[in-house]
Amino acid sequence: MLVSKLCSMMLEAVIGFLIVRIKMFQVKDTRMLSRLVVDIFTPCLIINAFQIDITPERERGFVVALIVSTAYYFVAILFTRILARPLHLDAIDRTTIIYPNVGNLILPLVSMVLGDEMVFYASAMQIPFNIFVWTHGMSAIEGSGKINLKKALLNSNMIAIFIGIAFLLTGFKLPDVLSTTMTGFGSMVGPLSMLVIGMQIADSKLSDVFTCKKAYLISCLKLLVLPSLMLLLLFATGILKNHPDLIPVLQVTFMAIAAPPAATISQLAIISDNQPLKASIYNMLGIIFCVITIPLIIQFYSFLFAV
Repeated sequence: MLVSKLCSMMLEAVIGFLIVRIKMFQVKDTRMLSRLVVDIFTPCLIINAFQIDITPERERGFVVALIVSTAYYFVAILFTRILARPLHLDAIDRTTIIYPNVGNLILPLVSMVLGDEMVFYASAMQIPFNIFVWTHGMSAIEGSGKINLKKALLNSNMIAIFIGIAFLLTGFKLPDVLSTTMTGFGSMVGPLSMLVIGMQIADSKLSDVFTCKKAYLISCLKLLVLPSLMLLLLFATGILKNHPDLIPVLQVTFMAIAAPPAATISQLAIISDNQPLKASIYNMLGIIFCVITIPLIIQFYSFLFAV
């Protein structure tokens, strides 16, 4: 199922590559498509992630997954800051390493592989992801050097988080017609993001994807080194030794941590005109390699915690 899902995403990128090469669309069209993804479709995906029912057991698991997910971003940001100077990591390098493809890949992947019950816990990763990517991530890629709180808190994705949290706390459910509409828009995030990535790559030689030496380093740090570091830190805390019932819950969290780079980084790079081609190359290679690396990280998780 994992391989099938990842192959379908690759095919979507290939189609994006082809429609530019046959001159059906131009690379400049990716800016408009990226704005659709960022400002319309992704907020719909976020709000839908909060349309869930809570029981005491699920609430406990969700809170733990939320805490571990949030801790991951602090560790990842510190990790990239330490390596930034010796490895000459710029903003695109660092944000690619930090932010995993949670909504576009992990939510549907968890649904297919582990079942709908576990999607609830996977959605916990959405909250810190969106908070960090639309504050720290946006600031880094735009090159402003500081977080514009007004812009960060009032962009469409953060507003969607606030709305989603309000719905979650009050138990409000969207009317069927509106829910269906937003589900349809949310389902377009993954395919359209991959289409845009393929279109960006079409503006260069295809060989550039595989000859970018730094992309291999970034992929290794993102897909293997950082997830392994987080696993070792979790093991050192002894939390799962004392609470083995949480092992399946955090397995979902680590599947998300081990995911390839977020397509959102490519979208922000396009909108900010900050090395969009490089961001797309990193994303594409990450998807190719994660077919091997995600199972490896899950096996490491199983070894440490005897799943």
